Amino acid sequence: MGESQSLFAVTISTNRKPGMGEDDYHQYTSEIHSGHLKHLLVKNKIVDYTMQQNTSGTMKDIDKLFPNLSTANHSPYDEFITIVFRDIQDYINVQNDPHYRSVVGPDLANFADGPSTMMSFGWFERHVAGGELVQG
Repeated sequence: MGESQSLFAVTISTNRKPGMGEDDYHQYTSEIHSGHLKHLLVKNKIVDYTMQQNTSGTMKDIDKLFPNLSTANHSPYDEFITIVFRDIQDYINVQNDPHYRSVVGPDLANFADGPSTMMSFGWFERHVAGGELVQG
């Protein structure tokens, strides 16, 4: 069993900009935007960076997972991005980095619908990792 540790996470719930297709959005965020960001996250000791793409294709199967869920409870977001870190200052350092300010931040306008984006921040707990129980 692995050891759990004190971690924080920012989860960004976002939609693609109006007029952008699902496939174009997924390709852009997975390849272009993440390519601008990944090395900067590692440089600043970020623990984890994940994307969950919610497409019309995957969302149609949500009723198989939750057969009694009202369609009103389906998430309206195209994507959830989670960034996990040990120290709040590590994530602040990412945002203050010149590369973030000149490349990553401005790149959001190429794919994201800023007004609908929602942020959450809190403790991150890992209970299963790599198919193994996490102790802690």
